[in-house]
Amino acid sequence: MIEELAVSIPEESLQTSFLSTAMTMLPRPRPLTPRRVTRQAFGGLTEREREVAALIAEGQSNRAIADLLVVGTRTVEAHVSNILSKLGFTSRAQIAVWAREKGLTHTPE
Repeated sequence: MIEELAVSIPEESLQTSFLSTAMTMLPRPRPLTPRRVTRQAFGGLTEREREVAALIAEGQSNRAIADLLVVGTRTVEAHVSNILSKLGFTSRAQIAVWAREKGLTHTPE
């Protein structure tokens, strides 16, 4: 957008000055943290959601996952719902296949 505005300035020196000043006023992009890089690589899933996905891929039920992670069944249901939503899936089977393809589980395919 800044470049589009600059094109409308007829005098080249003013155009250059405008571009230089405008570009220095833009916020600099912050580098991604390792956690955010990992989340991007795994469809935006949090570490806990990836853990739940891996357990689903191993064939664990919500109750078994809750027991393993020492959380309530409703918490696991919320994680499963978030995973389905973030990845655009409609079933646990899709989660299981995805988790195996991403290498989240050590269970043989």
